[in-house]
Amino acid sequence: MRTLLLEVGKLRKEITSVVMVCLILASVLVVSGVAAQPSEKVAVIVGFKGKPDTGLLRAHNGDIKYEYSIISAVACSLPQMAIDALKRSPNIAYIELDGQVYITQDTLPWGIDRIDAEVVHPYNKGWGVKVAIIDTGIDYNHPDLDDNYEGGYDFVNNDYFPMDDNGHGTHCAGIVAAEDNDIGVIGVAPEAWLYAVKVLDAKGSGYVSDVVAGIQWSIDNGMQIISMSLGSSSDSTSLNDACDGAYNSGILLFAAAGNSGNRGGSGDNILYPARYSSVIAVGATDKTDKRASWSSTGSALELAAPGVSIYSTYWDNTYATLSGTSMACPHVAGTAALVFASSVDPVYDLDGDGSWDAIEVRERLRDTADDLGAAGWDSWYGYGLVDADEAAAAPSVDTTPPTISGLTPADGALINTATSTISATVADASGIDAASIVMTLEGSIVEHSYNIITGLVSYSSTLVEGPHAVKLDVSDTVDNPATALWSFTVDTTPPSQVTGVTVTTESSSRLDVSWIANVEPDLHYYNVYRSTTSGGSYNLVASPTTNYYSDTGLTASTTYYYKVSAVDKAGNEGIPSDEAEKTTGEAPALPTMHVASIDMWYQKVGQNYKVYTKVTIVDGATPAQLVSGATVYLELTLPGASTIVKYSGVTGADGTVTFTYGPTKNRGTYTSTVTGVVLTGWIYDPGASVTSKSITV
Repeated sequence: MRTLLLEVGKLRKEITSVVMVCLILASVLVVSGVAAQPSEKVAVIVGFKGKPDTGLLRAHNGDIKYEYSIISAVACSLPQMAIDALKRSPNIAYIELDGQVYITQDTLPWGIDRIDAEVVHPYNKGWGVKVAIIDTGIDYNHPDLDDNYEGGYDFVNNDYFPMDDNGHGTHCAGIVAAEDNDIGVIGVAPEAWLYAVKVLDAKGSGYVSDVVAGIQWSIDNGMQIISMSLGSSSDSTSLNDACDGAYNSGILLFAAAGNSGNRGGSGDNILYPARYSSVIAVGATDKTDKRASWSSTGSALELAAPGVSIYSTYWDNTYATLSGTSMACPHVAGTAALVFASSVDPVYDLDGDGSWDAIEVRERLRDTADDLGAAGWDSWYGYGLVDADEAAAAPSVDTTPPTISGLTPADGALINTATSTISATVADASGIDAASIVMTLEGSIVEHSYNIITGLVSYSSTLVEGPHAVKLDVSDTVDNPATALWSFTVDTTPPSQVTGVTVTTESSSRLDVSWIANVEPDLHYYNVYRSTTSGGSYNLVASPTTNYYSDTGLTASTTYYYKVSAVDKAGNEGIPSDEAEKTTGEAPALPTMHVASIDMWYQKVGQNYKVYTKVTIVDGATPAQLVSGATVYLELTLPGASTIVKYSGVTGADGTVTFTYGPTKNRGTYTSTVTGVVLTGWIYDPGASVTSKSITV
């Protein structure tokens, strides 16, 4: 059997090569503008600026093939003279030849496990994801495809039986979704739904108009993925617009990049439609993760996948080994099906709807691809080799219960109000099941409120005096439960009035307040209030836990009034005590200081002089003590009494400060006069001071 398949493959390569050359040559002749005979009609696609006008085309002897809704265009056949005339019509946007497209496989003679699709299968086989294979059809009777086949359309023969008469489309379909049925092969997404959109004939060639019709069919029938292992070297406005329309409608499109590459990997030779921005262009790699030498390269290349010697389903219930970017393309399309069927990753859920869309899946495929070649994107491998295991990773099993925090009142708390709000905040990464929240008070369910934004669960009520027990049960959206138990006590009874308040004078700045201690077992502290007027406005000055308080920093010779109250652990405050008062003592007299002496002398320095004045400060005690830190202010009158120099300085530990004038040539009488001495907490006594001294130089 294997030998037969290889021989079939060799023969197919030869036949395909001949057909391809003929078709390509034919395409070149048409594009080059070889004139058709007047009686002949040319297959074209006519784009309109507004709504398509089939009547206009029929009036020009046109045969209508398709009137599209996906684009404002009509596929038809027209005489050359009609084409020339219609090009001048203001309603016509473009007229382009209905060019041919071809399958993009080369027959040579591996791929599901390389992209780790089988790692995903235990939990995800792509069930129900709708994949359109726009190709040569599908052998829908094949035992490896029949259960996944869901229908399609044959645009080559215009019927609902898109049977493959070439093998190429069946091969691609098997790569996407061959069944996991213990026979033959297994596809990337073995439970995806396959739809055959036949646009290529038995020779593997077809027309752009049919591909556009196939894309429109895919939109109309709710496809999620389009796989196109076909291509053309010629651009087409209608095909580009159709691909854009499908992508904008939410379909993810894949196309083979083409087999037009060269061994050196140079040039930009990616085919259409893979070249369009709305389509993901897929290149081919071999078993060593190297680019197949014939795989097309260029700026549009987005991903790479196995494309050399790929064994898959084939027509007439057989299997075959083929190579080409045609085989790489369905590997990526199948991976996309696995992603669509997986739990959405919140990082990629850009619209927050909890499900994948085409743009999100495209980003996921890019971000999880295995980087090959040059770091980052490159023109040989795009973003890298598609990785099904990473792209459609198994959803992590959430076993983490919700968190319950912010218990109010706190566990063990004493509160002093009967009207209270009981609350807690619940949170969970997978969300809270609001219906699961149950709050009980003393074992009875209460009607709570729940804020879905903040997670606050609360209940307000008037509570009786005494202890209360609360239970809160909650589950997350995957049924992980959590429970919080807490209790608190309502105490609205204040302590008794404080008695026996007495105040004693300790100094000019301190009064001591004491009182008889309260006997309540839940006593917490006392509040001490003070005023400077009897019965006036009292201010809280201290909250001691003992029945004693020293009030310091007071003003001398001032009467202060006090009241004291008791506060329990629940925060209840008792009635303040009766008022008690006391007057601070008189302020002590400040010490005095004076100038004990002023000494002056001079020193000759060359032809000049320096004049020195030393001032000594002492206190008024007997015997006198030197005073340090005093600021001395001095005025020096120069000879002739025409100029006065002012100084200030601070006495050192020896009670002295020295001032220097000069050097100067000025000779005569110098007089030093102390004008003041300042030191905080001291009084300067000028009457006891030596205030002036003179010296003649």
